[in-house]
Amino acid sequence: MRKSQIAILTDFGISDNYNGVMEGVIRKINPNVDITYITPNAKEFNIYAGAYLLYTAYRYFKKGTIFLVVIDPGVGTERKALLIKTKNYYFIGPDNGVLYPSVEEDKIEKVIYINNPKLYLSKNISNTFHGRDIFSVAAAYLSLNVDINVFGSEINKNEIEKLSFLSNEMREDKNIIYCGKILYIDHFGNVATSIRIKATKNFKYLLKYKGNEYELFAVKTFGEGEQNKLLLYNNGYGFLEIGINKGNASIVINAKEGEDICLEVYTQEDSNHST
Repeated sequence: MRKSQIAILTDFGISDNYNGVMEGVIRKINPNVDITYITPNAKEFNIYAGAYLLYTAYRYFKKGTIFLVVIDPGVGTERKALLIKTKNYYFIGPDNGVLYPSVEEDKIEKVIYINNPKLYLSKNISNTFHGRDIFSVAAAYLSLNVDINVFGSEINKNEIEKLSFLSNEMREDKNIIYCGKILYIDHFGNVATSIRIKATKNFKYLLKYKGNEYELFAVKTFGEGEQNKLLLYNNGYGFLEIGINKGNASIVINAKEGEDICLEVYTQEDSNHST
C-alpha cells in the first residue's frame, strides 16, 4: 500500500505554533503519513490568493493526495467544514470558495459536510481553531483510509460556495476587452489575473483598472522589458500576469486580490492610444 500524503496550505504564518499543532494532531493519529506544505504562510484571510495557490499547485502532487486547506476567516460561523472527493484527489477545508476552482477542475465526485462529532478532536472544540479540532483530524483519519461517508452528511455539489477564475470577453468595434479578477500578487509584486489568452507582440494591450489606464508591453521574459515599463506575459500557470523587470507592478497600479480588472486588446494598426 502506498504511503498517504497530506499537503497543507494555511495562512497561519511561521511565527506562531498553529501549523505545528495541526501537524502534531495528524501525526498522533497517523505517525506514518507523509506531510508536505504548499505553504504555511499564505496571505491572511485572502480567499482569492489561497484559491490561486491551491489551484496552481494541486496537479503536481501524486494521485490520492489529501489537500488540507485552512484559510478560514469565517471560522466558528455557520460555514460548513468540507471533505470533497474529486477524480484524483481529496480536499478538506472551509466552504468559502477557497477549494472551488481546484475541485471543479478535477471533477467533483462527492461532497461531505464534516459534521460527525465522533471524528472531532474532542467534545468541546474551539470556535477559532477548526484547523486543529476538525480539519486536521479529518485529514489524518482519511489518510488511514477511513470511509469518507463516516465523516458526515453528503451534500449536493451545487450547494457549496463558488469562486470563479473565469474571465469575460466583450467586443468593442475591432477591439476585444477581457474582464476578470486579480487572483494573486506574489512577493515580487507581479500581478496574476484570471485572464488566459496568449500575450503576443502582434497586439497592443491597455489595462483598465480603478478608473485608470496603463499601456502594457507583451514579453516572453522579464529580460525583454524596458526599465519601469509595465509588462504583460503568460506566467508559469497559464494566466496573464502583469509585472515590471526588477520592479513591483502591484505598487504602480495599486493592485488588490479579488478586484475586477479589464484588458483591452487592439492591433498595432488600429491603435490610436499613446503612453
